[in-house]
Amino acid sequence: MATEPAPAAGVVARVRVDRWGALTLRAGVTIIALALGATIVVRLFHIGHPYTPDYTDTLAPPSLHHLFGTDALGRDVFLRTVYATLTDLKVGVIATCVPFGIGLVVGSLAGYAAGWWGAAIMRSVDFVQAFPALVLILMIIAIIGPGMTGIYVGLIVTGIPTYVRLTRAEMLVVREQQFILAAQTLGFRRRRIMFRHALPHLLRPSFVYAISDVLNNMLALAALSYLGLGVQPPTAEWGAIIADGQTYLLTSWWIATLPGVFVVVVGLGFSLTGEALAERLRIRVTGRL
Repeated sequence: MATEPAPAAGVVARVRVDRWGALTLRAGVTIIALALGATIVVRLFHIGHPYTPDYTDTLAPPSLHHLFGTDALGRDVFLRTVYATLTDLKVGVIATCVPFGIGLVVGSLAGYAAGWWGAAIMRSVDFVQAFPALVLILMIIAIIGPGMTGIYVGLIVTGIPTYVRLTRAEMLVVREQQFILAAQTLGFRRRRIMFRHALPHLLRPSFVYAISDVLNNMLALAALSYLGLGVQPPTAEWGAIIADGQTYLLTSWWIATLPGVFVVVVGLGFSLTGEALAERLRIRVTGRL
């Protein structure tokens, strides 16, 4: 009886990589969906009172009634942590999408247009990146004042240079491809070549980076709120919640520790999602495992 030939080692390896990538992506998306779904349900149905003190139940340890315990004002820490997720996620998405869009356009121009125009753009980017990101954000907040406006401006200004560099590097490669040269030979306008023919090939690397950048911006917001420069009380925010529990770290550890664990888990979800997308993109572009 004839036996079927054994599958090639490369095919088996590719199947394993695809399965692991799909599992990683599924795990990351599930974590993000659970965190986002929980905060939407809490806000939509007005479950609990994250801002209302209860002085009869202060500093209560974790229990079935209060999963993360209560803080010094008797507020449910788990409810406040879940409630704050939408605030942090909103800042992370907006502070990522705006630099993503601006960087895509400016980077395309800098990569496609040679000469003084492209050089001027990149020197401006170098000037912004010469400042440490956190220092520049603190300078902007000092000028505008603590609150959401200063945070948005600071995160957007410091985020644009990275997307400009990513897009420009890809454009320098794409503009030498045969389909771009063919479009130039046919006499297409520069705007059409950049935004209709080249732009689809520039989206993937920046999009994969943007997934991780959402997490970076969320953590930056938490750090600023921890320092008292971000979201102002009584608004629930991850960094502010952890900062409130710092005073009670030795006696009521749950106030700072459990929200910190929650932040780590959500961050893991974004990291897994970004890693899986980056690996899929690498395999699709290079064709190698």
